Amino acid sequence: MSDPLLIGLTTGGAFLLAFLLLTNPKNSNTKANRWLGAFVFTFGCALFEVFLHNLNLHSRHAILVDLIEASRFLSAPMLYLSVVSFTSAAKKSSARTLWHFALFVIVVLFRLPHMLTGQNFQFPNAATAHVVLMFLKNALPVQTVIYWFFSYRRLSGHQQNIEQVTSSTDEIDLSWLKHFLWVLAAVVLIWLNLAIFNFTLLYDFTPLLYLVSVYFLAFFALKQREVYPFAKPALQELDEVISSKTNTQTEKQERLSESQIAVLKEKLEKLMRSEKVFLDNELSLPGLSQKMHISIHELSYLINKVYGQNFFAFVNGYRIEEAKRLLLSGESGKLNMLGIAYESGFNSKTTFNTAFKKLTGQSPSEFAASGKK
Repeated sequence: MSDPLLIGLTTGGAFLLAFLLLTNPKNSNTKANRWLGAFVFTFGCALFEVFLHNLNLHSRHAILVDLIEASRFLSAPMLYLSVVSFTSAAKKSSARTLWHFALFVIVVLFRLPHMLTGQNFQFPNAATAHVVLMFLKNALPVQTVIYWFFSYRRLSGHQQNIEQVTSSTDEIDLSWLKHFLWVLAAVVLIWLNLAIFNFTLLYDFTPLLYLVSVYFLAFFALKQREVYPFAKPALQELDEVISSKTNTQTEKQERLSESQIAVLKEKLEKLMRSEKVFLDNELSLPGLSQKMHISIHELSYLINKVYGQNFFAFVNGYRIEEAKRLLLSGESGKLNMLGIAYESGFNSKTTFNTAFKKLTGQSPSEFAASGKK
């Protein structure tokens, strides 16, 4: 990368974004944003190293360059831990997190003699040197690919998890983070090109791609609302509800007796049909469990056992029925489709159209037209 202006803008942008994410002025997704901020900081450090090389200052700051090179082994684990924090209901930390940084510690210890004395690590023989150097050469790309895979898999399961918890997923589905992973994959491919293939056609586009990546991440990360905005007791229960291991155990053991299920089913349907609680577009599993005066676990079990659905599908089924009623009534002439969506409990026209077509096989407009024939 030879364009100093773009490199300077991207480096400064990365450090500014890292500062904003670490200080977290919105105070939302705090743990996730701090890990993401740490990831962006290491990204900024890598760009700063390029900046030093372009100005021929790297030889004057050998210790700093060594630390920056070692910090590259922090990037992938920090991004993964950010994804884990975004997608986890539980806010607890674990000492096992430290294992993600084992490779970074190994690299720092390996580079320590050079940082302290300017001399490289001395190997007992040439064979050992060859093995260690080959390991270190391949460790970073292999680590990056592995953590990218696990991050993407985690995000892919996130949609299913939040559908067990909330009736509106638009603003918490983290689709922007999945898109960023694909952008990151492109960045990694360009990085591999520069390191291995030196395909010059991509060379000139690299600074611009880095700049776009930083500002894309800045916009969506700072815009993201709290994914699980619930109190700690509810978060602990939700963490167990969305855990696949717990779900398997829950299916095996009866949480409610048949008589309890009958009573609670009647109470639930009264809330949905008579009181129309589904019209609250922020309705969530914890919120409905409070109205039912039962635990989150019990409500989740009831919906899964009786209706064979997750919370999202259960609530939106009632919303679709309400929308169908409105579309076929005289009120449809007074409301456009967005108005119908809001009046039915949806918080966006896109979600309304998608859910409606999935359940009925028709778009709302098609349904309305067929009903008037």
